[in-house]
Amino acid sequence: MTDLIEFDPVDDIAAGAFGRPGERTFVIQARKGDAVLSVLVEKEQVRLLADEAQQFLDRIAEEEPEEPPSALEIGGGTVREVEPLFRARLIGIGYDSERGLVLIELREDAADEDEDPPPPPDEVEGRIARLYATRAQIRVMMRNGVAAVEGGRPKCPLCDFPMNPDGHICPRWN
Repeated sequence: MTDLIEFDPVDDIAAGAFGRPGERTFVIQARKGDAVLSVLVEKEQVRLLADEAQQFLDRIAEEEPEEPPSALEIGGGTVREVEPLFRARLIGIGYDSERGLVLIELREDAADEDEDPPPPPDEVEGRIARLYATRAQIRVMMRNGVAAVEGGRPKCPLCDFPMNPDGHICPRWN
């Protein structure tokens, strides 16, 4: 049975991380009123979502120019340390042109990742979160998500692997 969670529309949406570099937890979070949803994601999922969302929003903007963002949209998009409800195995993006809202869908169960389109909610197990946001909110989410991905541990100049604060065993020195 599917547990469907819907924030339509969100008051705020964010992608980022909390914790020390090397031990960070990456999440996508949404807030609607007092309700906060935090979904665990991988660092690479944040990077890929930002890349895909950028291209997606740019294609939409060719047909439908964007409204200037409000002060609330610009000032949002930061994550808080909140226990994630589930881990997203599949992330999708869509657009409701009638309402001018972007849909970010996070699915816990991705047993058949090759299915296109994904099965309807009543045919899958696990949780599905549907988060509707403005294009400006998604752009802020992307910017902050990329900053979180790039704000991790520094890379070794020799091997390009992340270096820990207490040292690094570089394979190039072998």
